[in-house]
Amino acid sequence: MISDFIVNISILISFTFLWHHLFKKSKLTTESDLKLKLVDGVIAGFFGIVLMHYSLSLNDTTILDMRHVPIAMVALYGGFLTAMVSSIVVITGHYFLDMDFPSNVALIMILLIGTGTGMIGQYSSLSIWKKWTVMLIYAQVLFTSSIFIVSDLSFSIAYPAFLHMIFSFIGGYVVIYFARYMRKATDSFYEIQENARKDPLTGLLNVRSFDHYYNYFVALANDTRSISLIIIDIDHFKKINDTYGHIAGDQILIETARLIKVLTGDRGYVARNGGEEFTVLLPEYKIQETIEIAETIRQNIEEHLFTIKDNKKMSLTVSIGAAHLQTLERIDHDLFDRADQALYNAKKSGRNKVCIA
Repeated sequence: MISDFIVNISILISFTFLWHHLFKKSKLTTESDLKLKLVDGVIAGFFGIVLMHYSLSLNDTTILDMRHVPIAMVALYGGFLTAMVSSIVVITGHYFLDMDFPSNVALIMILLIGTGTGMIGQYSSLSIWKKWTVMLIYAQVLFTSSIFIVSDLSFSIAYPAFLHMIFSFIGGYVVIYFARYMRKATDSFYEIQENARKDPLTGLLNVRSFDHYYNYFVALANDTRSISLIIIDIDHFKKINDTYGHIAGDQILIETARLIKVLTGDRGYVARNGGEEFTVLLPEYKIQETIEIAETIRQNIEEHLFTIKDNKKMSLTVSIGAAHLQTLERIDHDLFDRADQALYNAKKSGRNKVCIA
């Protein structure tokens, strides 16, 4: 008997792992889109059917399993709709196994479990552990009640029902702990991964990410596929830092990064290469388009009023170097070297201008 419950708990853990693995990049919440809720509900319902297959049969009318736990779990995260979908799948699977009075009782029980846990998951403001406890108690009361509706009250039924309650709570807490642990571990992984490719101050791509995209698009350049590079440097940034402090300097960098990102749009890859220097990769841009976007960036930054400490406003300018690559006749680093030389020419010839190499 106990081994049957342990098998059910093992299936629940397997369900939790598979569920998390399939949807680690699109976590189920009450705000998730309809498709995700439907898919999660179907998967939970399928595992409910599997749990019924590995149930403990007490007599011709009574079986014990933990089919209610997957329903409660998706209700906890996805709310009412997901719980109802999983309930319907479980009910459908149950009717494929049998159609009699106990099946009708089970139908009502599963519908009530899906409805109740779904409402709790959707609308309760309790902490997740308290909410989960309420769900388990609610579902267990319904499950135990249905047992005694279809069976006579006797020790041969009461003792297994008691063990079922104990192991349902154990299994429920084990799987929710496991689910939360995996969610936190995955969130930490993606946070570290994101931080590894982003500049922590501005949120732009960092040097490592820039090198990756640079090498990738340069390798693709040919007679029909081109790439342009823009290097942007804030004029007299050291003087700004010395005059207003590093906090004001950081604000300038953040706002400049935002402007460049907005003006570049979705077609470009914007990175901060360190200090006050920014780079913009423009795949599939023609030389004239590159000049236009470089000039747009220069002009908009010149006209923008930057807010620093004590709500003081200031303006600044940038120097920009740009280069264009159409073929691989040159070595890979030639594009960057030419853009860097163009930037040097812009700064040497008076700053606040765009130079093309």
